[in-house]
Amino acid sequence: MVSNRRTTDLGHRGAVLVSVLLVVAALITLTVMQNERASANYAQVRMVQKRLQGYVYCSTALKALVEILKDDDNLYDGPDETWATLPVIPTPDGTLSIKIVPLNSRIPLVKLLDRDFSSRVEDALYKIDPDMDVEGLREYLKKQRPYSPGELFLKRKQFNLRATDMAYLNTEDTDGRININFAPEEVIDAYLPELEPFSEEIIKYREEHPFRDVSELRKIPGIDDQLYLSVQRYVTVKSPMLYVHVVSELGETEVDVSSVFSKSKGSARLLKYLEGVRFFYGGA
Repeated sequence: MVSNRRTTDLGHRGAVLVSVLLVVAALITLTVMQNERASANYAQVRMVQKRLQGYVYCSTALKALVEILKDDDNLYDGPDETWATLPVIPTPDGTLSIKIVPLNSRIPLVKLLDRDFSSRVEDALYKIDPDMDVEGLREYLKKQRPYSPGELFLKRKQFNLRATDMAYLNTEDTDGRININFAPEEVIDAYLPELEPFSEEIIKYREEHPFRDVSELRKIPGIDDQLYLSVQRYVTVKSPMLYVHVVSELGETEVDVSSVFSKSKGSARLLKYLEGVRFFYGGA
């Protein structure tokens, strides 16, 4: 019964995605310019046209993602989710790709100001980059919260941040728990040092069958009840916030948008939208 329901759910989500693709393909007609200039200006006009088409595709994909996320009623979030396995989508003039990263699979930077998490976050940041100015970051966060990883990236020299550090930092206000179904090995080792000896086994386990409950950590050889209880409050298998990066390629023209989504059972909402920004979680 469960298997049939799961199959039905996947089929429904797939149908939603197919409908989305049809809408995306159809929207190309909305961006065709009615009047083209003389041949001397054609190349420039064509480039502008392609960029407009690209942004329409990206915007449409984000709207479709809201519907896909609303249909996600799993009790866990894992790499087998429909939204986590979206293929490259062909469009009439190119392709559309979507990458989604659960934000609680990264180190929660703003928890530097939370006394219950501060030491753990500080130790994790130093493990990622021993030269990072963690105290400087803490003082900065007391005055303002970065709107996006991009804002922090522009100020990285101020805190001795390497560009590669950005792949492991989350600038949203998450609850301090790490989704063990998505966290890179570096994040597990840094933020959950208790589990560092088992990080490779954790990743191997989730590749075969995602964790449906944090208690399944005890199935990893060597993780006993005492060790599990010591990390229980810092791990999760749910991700209420997602970072979404959409790239539309039309020939040599490429546009991209990034956004932050919140999701819960039966609902999803776009919280932030940014155009033409660097994708910070691509390297991890």
